[in-house]
Amino acid sequence: MTRGKELTVEKRSSILILKKGYSSWQIIAKVNVSQFVVLYMIKNFMNTDTCSSKQQAGPPRKTTKDEDRYIHTLSKTNKCMTASEITHELNWSREDPMGVTTVKKRLLEGTLRGCIAIKKLFLKPQNKVKQLQWANEHANWTISDCERVLWTDESKFEVFGNKLRVFVQQKPNEKLLHQCVILTVKHGGDSVMLWGCFRANKVGSLVKIDGILRKEQYLKILQDHAVPSGTKLIGENFIFMQDNDPKHSAKVCQNYLKQLEDINKLKVIQWPPQSPDLNPIEKL
Repeated sequence: MTRGKELTVEKRSSILILKKGYSSWQIIAKVNVSQFVVLYMIKNFMNTDTCSSKQQAGPPRKTTKDEDRYIHTLSKTNKCMTASEITHELNWSREDPMGVTTVKKRLLEGTLRGCIAIKKLFLKPQNKVKQLQWANEHANWTISDCERVLWTDESKFEVFGNKLRVFVQQKPNEKLLHQCVILTVKHGGDSVMLWGCFRANKVGSLVKIDGILRKEQYLKILQDHAVPSGTKLIGENFIFMQDNDPKHSAKVCQNYLKQLEDINKLKVIQWPPQSPDLNPIEKL
């Protein structure tokens, strides 16, 4: 027989307070418990003079309080330690070895749960300083300031061989249905390189790049697509964003953008190194 959910201290106290002026049926209606629970609580109070429940029977706890603290300390000191490694470390000093399940339960009691670590770019100390400086300089930007930025970037898209997991809704006999299958080809398949741009709520030009993008081709993209898109979507003196890719920082491209800055056509925002997570076009 399964045991019902234990009453809270508040409900126990309410039953004992209401018994002085209400009948059992009135208490049942107010506290929303069964008649058996009300009668049991009143009888238990008369015998023990307390509203707490009896100690529930069950197996003894396998770890001591010191061992619980040790488990939490190991996990917090080395975040990469798995429950199996913590179990192995703890069993060195125990005559009765414990299982991994017990360690996982103790970690959960300390709100420690195993998760997949997020991958982030390695940042040198000087790059961290530059990112913090950039964030402080733009901390007071308003929505209007952000709407004046033309965000740009290139990206390669795989035509076949998508490495991401794709979930489909299928019936048991639809496993090989065309709509439920992800097509692949040998040797990784084909890919396409695109350059694109957008502002706050509108997209600009989308350019297919043939072969390797070099500084001469990127200069032509700036002239034929980037600047016209920024002028059309935002207007004169818009803020132009590009990352620190070598072809972006090539002298021929920098000279062209500097000429446009001198006539207030646009303003190039200084971009901190190794910071793709700051660029919203990465999500687009």
